[in-house]
Parts: sequence; C-alpha cells; structure tokens
Amino acid sequence: MLIERDEIIDNVRDRLDRVAESGGQIVLISGEAGIGKSSVIDAFLSRLPPSLPRAVGLCDPLHTPRPLGPVRDIFQSMFGTGLNDLEEARFFEGFVWRAGTLRDPIVLVIEDLHWADQRSLDWLNYLGRRISQLPILLIGSFRDDEVEATHALRTALGGIPASRKLQCRLAPLSLSAIRQIASGSGYSAERLNTITGGNPFFITEVLNHKQDAGVVPISVSDAVNARINALPEATRNLLELASCCPGGISLELLQDLTGGTAVTLLPNATERQLLIASGRHFKFRHELARLVTYERLSPPARTDAHARIMSALLAQDAAPPLDMIVHHARGADSPNVVLEFAPRAANIAAKLGAHREAAMHLDAALHYVDQAPPEDAAVIHECWAHEAGLARRIDDAVIGARKKAVALWQQIDRPERVGENLRWLSRMHWYRGESEMAQHYLEDAITVLENGLPSSAKARAYALRAQFFMLQDNMDEALQWARKALEIADQVGDEETRAHALNTAGSAALFRGDTQGEADLRESLEIARQHGFHIEAARVYTNLSECLIEMGALQKAEALIEEGITFDSEHDLDAWTFYLVGRKAQLRFEQDRYAEAITIAQGVLTQDDQTLLMRMPAMIVLARSKLRLNENGVRDDLDTALAGAQKIGEPQYLVPLHIAQIEAAVLAGDPALAASHIAWIEQLNRGLLSPRKHGEFLFWATLAGHDVTAHDTSNLPQGFAAVASGAFDRAYEYFDNCGAAYLAAWSLVAKGGSDAVLRADEILQTIDALPARKALRARLPNLTDPAALSVLKRGKYRDARRHPYGLTRKEQIVLQFLANGASNDAIAKDLSRSRRTVENHVSAILSKMRAKNRMEVVLRTQSEPWILSEDQPHN
Repeated sequence: MLIERDEIIDNVRDRLDRVAESGGQIVLISGEAGIGKSSVIDAFLSRLPPSLPRAVGLCDPLHTPRPLGPVRDIFQSMFGTGLNDLEEARFFEGFVWRAGTLRDPIVLVIEDLHWADQRSLDWLNYLGRRISQLPILLIGSFRDDEVEATHALRTALGGIPASRKLQCRLAPLSLSAIRQIASGSGYSAERLNTITGGNPFFITEVLNHKQDAGVVPISVSDAVNARINALPEATRNLLELASCCPGGISLELLQDLTGGTAVTLLPNATERQLLIASGRHFKFRHELARLVTYERLSPPARTDAHARIMSALLAQDAAPPLDMIVHHARGADSPNVVLEFAPRAANIAAKLGAHREAAMHLDAALHYVDQAPPEDAAVIHECWAHEAGLARRIDDAVIGARKKAVALWQQIDRPERVGENLRWLSRMHWYRGESEMAQHYLEDAITVLENGLPSSAKARAYALRAQFFMLQDNMDEALQWARKALEIADQVGDEETRAHALNTAGSAALFRGDTQGEADLRESLEIARQHGFHIEAARVYTNLSECLIEMGALQKAEALIEEGITFDSEHDLDAWTFYLVGRKAQLRFEQDRYAEAITIAQGVLTQDDQTLLMRMPAMIVLARSKLRLNENGVRDDLDTALAGAQKIGEPQYLVPLHIAQIEAAVLAGDPALAASHIAWIEQLNRGLLSPRKHGEFLFWATLAGHDVTAHDTSNLPQGFAAVASGAFDRAYEYFDNCGAAYLAAWSLVAKGGSDAVLRADEILQTIDALPARKALRARLPNLTDPAALSVLKRGKYRDARRHPYGLTRKEQIVLQFLANGASNDAIAKDLSRSRRTVENHVSAILSKMRAKNRMEVVLRTQSEPWILSEDQPHN
C-alpha cells in the first residue's frame, strides 16, 4: 500500500496521456535513498493495461558502471538484442529510428540515474532532444541528495527542452501517514517520525524489527542487522555473499558459491523481504539493505568473498561479464586478473563511446601497472591517457601518463609508438593553449618518426604539423606538410588521417585563393561521412563555409552552412554546431543583413558551456554588426572580442578585429584611432593574410587616409584592388554586382562628388547603416546641396524583419507547434484548420529549412532557438 503518493502517480499518468497527442515526455522522480522512488514507479506500472509495452533499465553501483548498461537492458527488452552488441550507433540513431516506427505509446524506465555511466547520460540527453517526435514516456529516478550541481546527470538533463520534462520530488511521509502505517504495531508514531524522518524504507525496516516494542532501532543498519541476525548462519552467509554483487546475482552463481544449497536457503531470505526474485536473479529489496549487509563483512572476509565470486565467474562456460569480473577482481585485490580483464573491459567501453568508464577500468589496471611487462604497461598508460583525456580535462596526470608511455616505449625500442605518444603530447599542450610546448613535442615526434617506415603515426604527425601551420595562416607550409601526410596515409590506408590532411590542404589552398582546394575539402567530407568520422566532417563544414564566405561565394556558403548545421545537430556536436552558426552570422554580415547577424550571434553567445574558441566567430560578428548598425555598447563588444582573439593568438581572429577597429576610426572621423591597428597589420608577414583579409585591410586603410601604394594587389579580389589603386568607379561596380551594398557605398564615398555621395547615402539607408550615414555627413560637409541628403532615420530594413528561413507568419506558428511535438491533427484542431492545410504548411517548412523530416526541424529549433516565432501556441 502506498500512502501520500497518489498525486505523483496521477501526474505521471497525465504525462503518458499526453504522449499520443503532443509527443514524448520525460518524468524524473527524485528523493533521498529509501524515500520510495521504486515503489512509486512499480505502482504506476502496475496500474497500466497489461498490453501497454514497457521496458526497464537499471543502473548498478559497480566500481565502474556498465557502459550503456540501462540502455542495453531496454534495447534487449524492446527489440530482443543489445546486451552483447558493441555497435554504438545501434543504441543512438538506431534506437530513435526503431522507436519512431512504433504506433502506440511505450513506457521506458531507468532507475538510479545517479549511478549511470556517462554514455547512458549521453543517450538520455540524445533521446531527450528528440523525444517530442517519439511515442515514449521515459521515467527516470535518482537520489537528488547525491547529484550536486556539477554532476554529469545535471548536464545531461539540462540539454533536454524544459517543455518535455516533469520533475517530481518525493517528500518524507507526514506524521498522519506514519500513524496510519504504524497502527497496531505498538510503536509510537511520534517516536517513529523522530527516528526515521518519515523515510518509508526505514519505517518498514523498524516495523519488521518484531522485537520488544519498547526497543526501537535508531538506524537502518540496526534494523536490517537485527533481521539478518535472526536468520540461520547459512542464510546469513548467503546474504553476505550476495551483498558483494550490486544489481543482483544469478541463481546459478549462488548455487556454485554455496555448493548447490542456495535453493534451500533463499526462501528464508525472500520471506523476510531481504531479497526479492527477478526471474532467475535475486537482489536486495533496497540498496541500503545491501550496503548494511556488505558492511557486516570484515575486510579480509570481503576480499575472500570477492575472490570466490571472481573464480566462479571465470569458471563459467559462457563468456564472463567483464565488468563484473573487474569489479570482483578489484575487491579481491587480484593483480593478474585486473591486468588481464580491465583493459579488455575498457576496450568494450571505448567502442560504445563510454570514455569515462574506459578510463575507470584502466585506472584499476594502473594500480597494478608496475607488475605488468613494459609493453603492457606502456599500452595501459597511453590508453588511460587517451580515454581520460576524452572524458575529462587534460590535466597534468593525463600528460604524465603520456610521458610515462614515451619512456616505456623508448625502453623497449619502439620508435613508432614513441613518436605517436609525442604527437599526442603536442596535441594536448595545444588544447591547453601551450603552443610552445605543442611545437616542441611535435618536432620531437617528427624527428623520431622521420627516418622510419611509412606508418599511420608518421602520417598523423605530418597532418598535425600541417594543421598548426594553417592555424597560424602559414598556408604554404601547411600545404607542403598536408601533401606529405596524404602520401603516407594513402600508402598505409589510413582514411581518417587522409580526411584530416585533405581538410587542411583544401582549407590552406582556398584561403590563398586557389579554388582547387574546394575539391580537397569536398573529398574530405565524403570520406568523413562515409566512415563516420563525425568530428572531421564537422571540421570540413566549418572550414569550407569560412573559405566560401572569404571567396564571396555566398550562395554556396549558405547551402553548405545549412547542411552542416543539420549534420552537427543530428550528431549532437553542440560545440561545432554553435561555431558553424557563428559562421552563419558572419554570412549574414557579409550579406549586409546586420540585424539578423546580431540576433544569430547573440543566440550563440547565450548558450552555456561554449569554449572561447567556439564563441569567437559569433563575438566578432556581433561587434562588427553593431558597428554598422550603431548599436549601444559597440566599443565594449569590439574590445571584448579583441581581447578574446589575443588570448587565442590566431591571425584568423585577430586580423578581422583589427580591421574592424580601423573601420571604427573611419566612422568616428578620426584616422589617428586607426594608426596602431594599421601598424599591427602592417608588421604581419604578408603570407599570413588571405587575399580577402588583405583586401579588406587596404580598403579601410585607404579610407583612413593611409598610404597603401607599397602593397602588392595582384592577387586581391577585384573590388579591393580597385580601391587600393584609386579606381573607385570600378570598385563600386564590382561590389554592387556582388551584392555588397555597404562596400559599394563606401567606394562611392571614396570617389567623392555630390552625385556619388547622394547615391552612397541612398544605399546606406536601405541597409540601415546609420553610423556610416552620419560619418558621410561629417566627412563631406561642403556638398553643393546638403539638403539633398535625406533625413537621418532608420530605413525599413526588410531583411531584419524577414524570418531567417523565409517562413510566412502562419508557417512560423506551425513551426512552434512542431517544436512542441504536436501532431498534424493536434495542430489542425488548435488552429481550427483542416489537416490538409496543416500538412501543406509542414511540407513548406521542411522545404525551406532543408530538413528531411520533423525530427530535423526539432533539432534545428534547439540549435537555433531564434527561428521560433515569439507567439507561443497554446497546446
């Protein structure tokens, strides 16, 4: 009997009722240990029709959680496979696809999320972002007093839309409820409340104490131990063995451990409600009871119990569960077994993307690594460094493990592995912003590898050197090393390094104006998508979109950016998504759509947990767009962006901001403000400037009155070369034909003359460039007819009011419904429209957003929340 929980069960039922009409829902039930979370879930499930499908996954408190453990449980229950499957995509894309084919609602349960492995939490976030399009009610439980603000579960839940989540926190039972439960027991309700704090599990244990009513156990431990002590010794021993197995133990294993007597002992344990049966497995009624039982064992007795269980598992005919073997080998303090099985368990975890758990398994092996042969020890150190580096920040321990691996490989004369680990040290120092150390280790890696046979290690080292040169805008060297990397990657069949090197080579070529580089980038993208190298694909979308914008190929850039945002969103590559959305803002800036650029950039900058590197494009665009629209705070935005770029130290970010400062000086009518920024760019090696950036610099430096005649303009885009040579009419025609209204207008300003200035003012008014119009008047006060200039006020600026994807007002309203998971029938009912009309609107939305299905639309609204209408539907 459940008391004071009916309201919560009704709320969960209400969420299930919404699934058919409004899409999937997530209910989170939280509270302290013993508060009744599992009881509420069991009661809810028991009230459902037997025909309604449901699946339950459990998180176990092993030393190292099972990678995707609860997800594999659910997959097995729903689709009959999954427990031994190591294909990661099956549990992510594959699960969503299968779930999307279900016609009727299904209930999924994951208990004890506070123990979940990292990959299961990734799955929770992945499913949560898509759940509005799936017929799923997902119920999760966790102990909120064990989930602090920085816990990975909080991060996973934070990415799920708030409209999809309901959180229910279970409160302790009231005195009235306790009085009802304790009626006839002989215990005082007031005394029970004082001792138990209203915790249902503790209350039950006290009431099951069945001793003198005047003797009330003062802790859960006392209550459980009193019940265990009343059992025969053989049953107590069985319980203590079972307590070494979080999550439960099979009947077969118990039989092995007790010499076949378990079947006669188990009834005692189950009748006393200490163990409960689940098929042919047995587990403690509550984790608190298991922990109390486990604490009864002395340290030597625990070690012996774990050793017995480990031996029994290893003796089984079936393939042993590696997670359990490592768990018990650690408990048994068995170096040989840990060193053999922990790396194997880590390998399985890594294949499932569970890098935190892989690192935890390898951490167990590191405890005994001094007892391993040098080669095995080197592998453990480098694998732990790799997995720990992926799972957490790259700290001194991770770097120290790589250095230890280097020393061990040197000891046994394995130069290829030495070079590979030196390359990793270079990468890690680069990620930490320690560029000098990164260069040092990369040089060491190449020195070690250079005279060896072609290998993936050598190809990757060359590719990394190429990338470093590209990031410093040294494109000639970048191309040279990328070609070397490609040659070796082809020889050894390393497709991932080939994709990486093609990306760098294509980017370097395009940034120098060689259009053949696009073919390399497109080939890199094809390889990356074909082989599932998601990060490499994201990198292509980012680099190629920037190159196309630099080249002025804005229509091609538009199509590629939309494709890339869709790809990044589908694969939950949040950092890359927002970086690419920042490039979309840059595209709008180049299209003179400044208000839209500001909206997009601000949307990126409000996202949580974005690194400075990923925020940088949006920061630059925000500052430059505000500069042209006369937004408040533009000086602060320019200074903040420049400070950030200086911290990163890469010319690709620094140069546009110094150019923006020169433009700001022109708008202010004070060329002296531009002097330091002109000097900064002038001192750069010309090879560090792309043709476009070189041209932009000369354009604004000319308008600031700086002499640019010493510059070679032969490889610049025609319009910028024309301004640098004083051919302002030709520059105007070029920019006008390109649709670059702002630059076309300033070309006319540079030309001078009444007609040119009047035309420039008309152009600037159409794009709302108010600061430029003010600067024009201050710059040229002696016009023949100043009154001919129109009044300074904002124009209509239609682009600022246009939806980013060109959706009509009605389509924007339907889009909001789609984002909220509403079906076509529900939308039609709410809007009083026919289903056919709604279907037409949905089809138009899919077409305009270049989305294949509704799921893609939902993901795009999460990546670009500003595309939603401000008017909220009522469903």
